[in-house]
Amino acid sequence: MSAKRLRAILHLEFADGTSDAIKLRTDATIFGRSKGDFIIRDKEISSTHCQIQSVNGVFHVFDMNSTNGTWVNNERIVRKKLEDGDFITIGQTIMKFVMEEETATQHISSVLKNNAKNRDDSKISVVETFIENGLAYQKTPTLKIEVTYRDKTKEVLSFNQEVVYIDRTSSFGKFEFDTEISRKHLKVKVANTGQIFVEDQGATNGVFINEIRTSGLQPVNSEDRVRIGGVTLRLFITKSAH
Repeated sequence: MSAKRLRAILHLEFADGTSDAIKLRTDATIFGRSKGDFIIRDKEISSTHCQIQSVNGVFHVFDMNSTNGTWVNNERIVRKKLEDGDFITIGQTIMKFVMEEETATQHISSVLKNNAKNRDDSKISVVETFIENGLAYQKTPTLKIEVTYRDKTKEVLSFNQEVVYIDRTSSFGKFEFDTEISRKHLKVKVANTGQIFVEDQGATNGVFINEIRTSGLQPVNSEDRVRIGGVTLRLFITKSAH
């Protein structure tokens, strides 16, 4: 018996309560408020917001430097591999990514390639370069975060992405148990040079580097201690083998 052919489908729920479903393109589908292959009239979505790209048959979502971010299962991402059933949120729009049998999707419209005037080529080229340089996570520098919790327990978290948000809604770690950590607390950014920066996201109790409260984007190294609530973080980069 031949294997059933699957097609990537996106089920969308819009802010006004309406819904839709589309077949994703087999290369890249760009979503935005005014530029892209699929336009969504949502004031919280950037003009060019995110891209869903098929890389060797596996779908990934990339944020395109949007103002309000791209979220997968309530976690803010820069890039993420999509799994069947994942929820992607942009602005007030919720999109469910599913793989369905091709024969059951004939009634669903395909996203057609938009003309160039509706695409932000400067951002698209960045994502394409990103992919060409290898969506091989093992080749990217790995951000390590050594966490010491209020109860003195420790763990080391690893991330292969340029931006990580740490707060009480994080899907990793045990940050939700610390009431002094805000729902939006800390941004960690890894620059192309490998330098690590942290930034307070307007947290009630602030961000401290070596017990000095900070504001704005601040560089840190492996010797620094970053504190949010009762949690202390030590951040460093490791190079993964090719």
